[in-house]
Amino acid sequence: MTTSFEAVKALRAQFADFQLDLSSGELIREGHRFRLQGQPFRVLCLLLERAGQVVTREELQRQLWPNETFVDFDQGLNKAIAKLREALEDSKASSRLIETIPRRGYRFTEEVKWVGTHNGLPAAEEAPLQPKHRWFPTEYWLAGTLVLALLAATVVWINRQTLSVWLGIQPAIQSIAVLPLANLSNDPSQEYFAEGITEQLITDLSYTKQLRVLSRSSTIGFKGSSLSVPQIAEQLHVDALIEGTVLRGNDTTRVTLRLTAARPERQLWAASYERKVSDLISLQNQLAADAVRQMKVQLTPQGKTQLDLESQINPEAYDEYLQARFLLHQETTQKDKAIPHLERAIILDPDFTAAYAAMGQAWAYEGVFGVRNSRKNNRESYATALAYSQKAVNLDLTSSEAYSSLGHSLLSNHRWNEAEKALRRAIELDPNNPYASGYLSIMLLQKGRTEEAVRISHELALANPVAIDLRRFYGIALFASRRYDEAIAECERLIKLDPNHLTTYLTYGGALAEKGRFQEAEAAFDHSTLGIDPGIRAWLLARQGKAAEARQILKDNDSLVNPRTAVAHYLLGEQERGLTELDYLANEVWFEKTYFLRVDPMFDPMRNDPRFTEIVKKTGLLDN
Repeated sequence: MTTSFEAVKALRAQFADFQLDLSSGELIREGHRFRLQGQPFRVLCLLLERAGQVVTREELQRQLWPNETFVDFDQGLNKAIAKLREALEDSKASSRLIETIPRRGYRFTEEVKWVGTHNGLPAAEEAPLQPKHRWFPTEYWLAGTLVLALLAATVVWINRQTLSVWLGIQPAIQSIAVLPLANLSNDPSQEYFAEGITEQLITDLSYTKQLRVLSRSSTIGFKGSSLSVPQIAEQLHVDALIEGTVLRGNDTTRVTLRLTAARPERQLWAASYERKVSDLISLQNQLAADAVRQMKVQLTPQGKTQLDLESQINPEAYDEYLQARFLLHQETTQKDKAIPHLERAIILDPDFTAAYAAMGQAWAYEGVFGVRNSRKNNRESYATALAYSQKAVNLDLTSSEAYSSLGHSLLSNHRWNEAEKALRRAIELDPNNPYASGYLSIMLLQKGRTEEAVRISHELALANPVAIDLRRFYGIALFASRRYDEAIAECERLIKLDPNHLTTYLTYGGALAEKGRFQEAEAAFDHSTLGIDPGIRAWLLARQGKAAEARQILKDNDSLVNPRTAVAHYLLGEQERGLTELDYLANEVWFEKTYFLRVDPMFDPMRNDPRFTEIVKKTGLLDN
């Protein structure tokens, strides 16, 4: 990145296949000129000056819109960015120059070279200097004035930050992460309790729309971490952290919390609470209210309503719910795990919205992870999930959690368009709800709307940089969009973050296979949740033209029916059998892999066959 001194001397900035002439405000590309004026020009200059770094919306407001109201600034910045993208032919969905950092700002991602040229000649070859008192060319004044103004604003901002520390003024907090509260009981069976209080605090803080609150998925990896506050905050891209402990005795609960700003590191608040276990709900509400007050933000009216509703929950039911939530994070069959706890919670408190929403999620998992290839099991599980999710929404029309559960259940029941409405409503109620965004990106992929799915999943990945179960949606979207090199790179980043996240290897193996890297694909599938089953092996061999070996595997496993055996049969010339198996899987069993019939490259060999189109039509996926 160039220094400000270099920028003063420079008359042009070069990046990608563009030049920006600072003297005229013109963008130059392949000899064509486009004039940028006003705020779009100033925004671009600031982004170029800070190339590779995040320029926050707050910095842009301070430096370029200092006298505007928030609404005017917000509209002005969005309009300026839109004009820039149009001029640079840089779409938001697949940006190569201006990266949107959700709820934070923007980053210019290309390398910038500052060039001191004038009239096509290097600065060193300019005509000799004129007498001492000659006027400088206008472009020098323009470029110099712009950079000096930016320098002055930066100095003022730094001084304000320094003064705030000296004077004890609390810095503004716009993003927060709640780290897993430590269980001090020395009883592993109480882990659910500490984790439950952590997760509920995250949920309650999300009722303040001024805050970006990271999900449990983003913070659980820092449980017991020895990293410093600034180091964790840097990885999570947040302004501050909440840490603490939980100690549950026979009849009492003690919770300590501390709020620490990351830049500079400074403890802003600490408190200790002790309540009877029967008063846990009121304690949860007080934790959230006190934390909100310390961060100088406000609960929304809907948020206050939610806290009021939470205060009415039966304490025993709430404890059962916390145990169920702990088990639900293990994405497996739930009949003998979360579901019994949730059944007891609902018996104890028949109006417990969150318990119904969690039950919807648990039964949906049962449909996915329960007995495979069973029409009765899958459809009954999904129907049960939908009934519970709908009950949650009926109980509370303002619950993002309820709508997220409903959207997921509707997806499972192949009611695609209704699912989209429910998930968008969940995000509207709580923009911090990451699961609603993840499910929405998957639903959009299933409907063939890949560009929108990539955009939403990319924003989700940026907002949750270390949350594997959320970032994986982006890898899936890249793969379904045929962006194989990017999908492989994203999967490799996820594997580096967590080599044991087995579902990542399924996307990784698929992308490697599409690139013809079959040995690597086989190794990736072998690491996945499925392992190398005979269907995957037969499909990989058929893809490589090794027909005899593929036929032998299929013959030895004649009763095996899954999407890859169906495609393998089709590739080997047994088209009728392959299509019959696929129809059975998609429209009888509702096999989850077939939800991606419209976009999964695996089905490309069948895609131009009218019989394949009829199978997809029966699923309802063609109805956008």
